[in-house]
Amino acid sequence: MDTLVLQKHLLKLIELHAPIKARNLAKILSDEFGKHVDRSAVNSALYSLKAERKVEVNSSYEWSLDGKTAAPKSASTRKPPEPEEEVTPVSPEITFTPEQQAVIDLDPADHLLIRGQAGSGKTTVLAARAGRILSAMNKGSLLFLTYNSALSAYVKKAFAKSGMKNTIDVQTFHEWARGCAKSLGFEFSGWVDGKARSEQLRELIETARAEVGDHRLYQLKEHPELLAWWGDEIAWLFGQYMIRLDDYLAVERTGRGTSVRVSQEDRRFIWCAFELYEEWLEETKQEDYDNPAGLVLRALREGGKILPDKLRYDHVMIDEVQDFDKSWLLAAVKIPRVSLSMAGDLAQKIYKRSFSWSSVGIQVQGGRSRRLSASHRTTKQIMDVAAHLLIDNEVTSNSDYTAPERPMKSGDKVKMIIGANPKDAYDKGYDWIAKQFKRLRSTTVAVVLPFSRQMYPAKMALEKRGLKVQSAKGAGLGGFDGGVVVTTFHQLKGLEFDHVVIMGLHDAQYPARLLERLPEEDHTEEISLMKRVLYVAMTRAKVSVTLIGSKPFCRLYDDVPVSMFEEV
Repeated sequence: MDTLVLQKHLLKLIELHAPIKARNLAKILSDEFGKHVDRSAVNSALYSLKAERKVEVNSSYEWSLDGKTAAPKSASTRKPPEPEEEVTPVSPEITFTPEQQAVIDLDPADHLLIRGQAGSGKTTVLAARAGRILSAMNKGSLLFLTYNSALSAYVKKAFAKSGMKNTIDVQTFHEWARGCAKSLGFEFSGWVDGKARSEQLRELIETARAEVGDHRLYQLKEHPELLAWWGDEIAWLFGQYMIRLDDYLAVERTGRGTSVRVSQEDRRFIWCAFELYEEWLEETKQEDYDNPAGLVLRALREGGKILPDKLRYDHVMIDEVQDFDKSWLLAAVKIPRVSLSMAGDLAQKIYKRSFSWSSVGIQVQGGRSRRLSASHRTTKQIMDVAAHLLIDNEVTSNSDYTAPERPMKSGDKVKMIIGANPKDAYDKGYDWIAKQFKRLRSTTVAVVLPFSRQMYPAKMALEKRGLKVQSAKGAGLGGFDGGVVVTTFHQLKGLEFDHVVIMGLHDAQYPARLLERLPEEDHTEEISLMKRVLYVAMTRAKVSVTLIGSKPFCRLYDDVPVSMFEEV
């Protein structure tokens, strides 16, 4: 429906039914025209009318006619940082290979994708490229985006050591999205995590049942396992930037498994609950943690359509781009005035997110895609084991996949500590860690476990053995610079340590505990993902890796020749 026509109908309906919510207006229009009208389209039209002072919205998000609504608050301004003197390129003491230097020196124009295996120096090269761009221009603004706060803190520390602390804006994507949306006049009280989303979905699905009738996907009491599926589906909808039912009906649900078959008619019932959830978020002034980009894209959709120049940067760098979602990149591509540089490795893709470059308007063919072929961080012995985790992995068929090459550096074999049972394995592991790493200063040791709830007991057990230990996630982990730190598998993304100790590798815990909540049809995909998580954890190590678990040991290592391990 044409926007002007839609606005005309909305003004008439509001005059008749005010105060009324956007979703109810969408339902009336759908009934009137015999064709589905999306709440998002109605919302966009309403906010445009609000900007023209023709309608107003109350605290309950009900709309009424009004020609006296105050004009929207103007977006706060942000002056891009301009260095007062020439910037020194990042980490001048690092000697780059000719391959790395060629990427660093590439002209900063349009899009650039840097591909490379773990330890190939993608983050360092991206940071050095940022330094060179600012040094060459001696002016301009640069935004460095990361996936999580641990990597953000790590990159900030690297820039600070290089004297570039105040010249490059380093943020997580969530931080940038929240700040950008606020500058566009859209503020919210906080993020809704997966647990809170599931709790709310229980109620909203009952509301949907009352509105459109019963459906097999609404039967959560009879099939409680469906709740996890619903959470994943909502996250997928946000990640794929689904704002219209017609788009959802037409799209291929890539990456959503096969255990729950979803027909065209099923999608209509799913969409009803999805719109109810979006309405609840709006009314409670919250945002879903899996929808940071949607926050910005909605602000643009309901506002000026184009990101204001004062919120843009000359150059944008994105690290670990393989774990960004389609909607994230749709927002990120709007930021740079001059260039967008991205670094990633599909072998290190540890979240169920997917996109194609063409779908987000990014051109990285030909000379705009550069590969870093070597591994400079880890050893032959570590990579030999880690590479087995990628054999026949689902990502290997993608054209962007970079197969790992064997490093030049040699070291000890990957160690294994195997207990008779989980408690025995943990005790043996803690004893060994305390003995090996008791007198450390600048050496870094990461003791990693599958789940966050295991961090505190591990810290206490190691301290009981006389070891000084930190427990850290996020920014605290990214700023860690010496000693022993306890964290989780997923927190290691993009970081590096001298030694990595991976605990909790008894098969009943990892992977079995994660697989038990999934139907058997989806186990292959999940196992593929968990192998990549372990690949990332292992390839953080510069010197050694130790695996700790009980019998039966983690099945994900079953195909690795026993000759590659040294049992302690």
